[in-house]
Amino acid sequence: MRLAEWLYEKLEHMNKKPNQILYNSAVREDLQTLEPAGNTPKRQKEYVIRKLSICIMIVLVGVTVSVALWIKEGTATKIADNQIPRNLYGYGAKSVSLIADNGEKTYEIPLNIEERSYTQEELMAMAEPILPLLEEKILGENQSFDEIVYDLALIDEIEGYPFQIEWHVDEEYMDYKGMLMKDTLDTPQLIEVTAVLWCESLEIEHTIPMRIYSKAEQPKEFVRIESALKQEEQNSRMADKVVLPEELENKQIHWSYKRSYASLIVFVAIPILVVFVYFSSDRDLHGQVEKREEQMRLDYPEIVSSLALLIGAGMTVPNAWNKIAKDYKNRREECGQKRFAYEEMLLTVYEMDSGVIQTMAYERFGRRCRNSDYNKLSTMLSQNIRKGAANLPILLKEEAANAFEERKHGARKQGEKAGTKLLIPMMMLLGITMIIIMVPAFQIYL
Repeated sequence: MRLAEWLYEKLEHMNKKPNQILYNSAVREDLQTLEPAGNTPKRQKEYVIRKLSICIMIVLVGVTVSVALWIKEGTATKIADNQIPRNLYGYGAKSVSLIADNGEKTYEIPLNIEERSYTQEELMAMAEPILPLLEEKILGENQSFDEIVYDLALIDEIEGYPFQIEWHVDEEYMDYKGMLMKDTLDTPQLIEVTAVLWCESLEIEHTIPMRIYSKAEQPKEFVRIESALKQEEQNSRMADKVVLPEELENKQIHWSYKRSYASLIVFVAIPILVVFVYFSSDRDLHGQVEKREEQMRLDYPEIVSSLALLIGAGMTVPNAWNKIAKDYKNRREECGQKRFAYEEMLLTVYEMDSGVIQTMAYERFGRRCRNSDYNKLSTMLSQNIRKGAANLPILLKEEAANAFEERKHGARKQGEKAGTKLLIPMMMLLGITMIIIMVPAFQIYL
């Protein structure tokens, strides 16, 4: 709170004061409406200081969290001894996003680390009539198996045939997808790729000899680093940890985890949250004013009816007014429930006791209420005092009857609004009910 007060004083002594923050007219009007007898400037200052203290608290907490996240992320990005632990068998694979730094550039490389495995079962088969078609499809951009300079397309099925295909390759030169593992070769290498085709109990092995040359298109540095990383991951499948390559093509590579930058997100969100909280407080304050107006509208028929009854029984207007206000004061002390219209009446009593003229007190009451019905009532009472009106009880009874009709009409409108708001949930419930009924019916039919 002290920091908020200090900030308020600094803002107040600026050459160009932020009036929208310090002296917002709408806020002042709402505060005066909620408590007309209070010191409005003082209450507005306390209100602004309270909002500033909340915003300062949000900033302090947000900055602390963002700094803590930044430090935690910095620690979490370090990879000890260039080794990443694998998940134990049965715990599934894990994906990490790595940053490779070779001293000149940094590259972001995603790596999927499979769980530690011990055995693999490979069962695939193929029917003899589609073997020539298979050889044609896996060639890709290559012209023949005598000169392989592009990656092969080792497919796992052929459209139109119910056979699954599994490949056995020389992992030193080719992976199971047909990608060439070495970019350059000093001499061509003769290897064999075996396709295992299976369908239910049928299994056929088909071996394809081929000669591999250097790649026709050399991959970019990013691809080479990624390839080397994946090769290390495959070679260490039986190990507890993945050892990342420290050097590639005579360049040192430094590895780290990719930052999530959650701390920066929190840091950026702080001013947005502060602005939202600050101005949402004004909206909540105005909401209290609207609730006050609704409450006063509901109390109006009872007030007018009580005045008509007491004045009709022979009481003067001031005495009837005082009785209604004092009775409310007693009820408030017993149950603690505050009613704004009666508070305004009680304030009018205090004004008249302090010497304010009755007509002026009633007129000020109407202005403070900020409602056309109460303005009408204050006008009727002040005119009764100035000019005299023998039919005032009759006028008040008519006004009470009209007010009760207006309240009934307002209640019907509120009921219609509530019905409209319930329409969407009702439609959703109807849809759920239809699904519950129709799904079992379709299952039985199918």
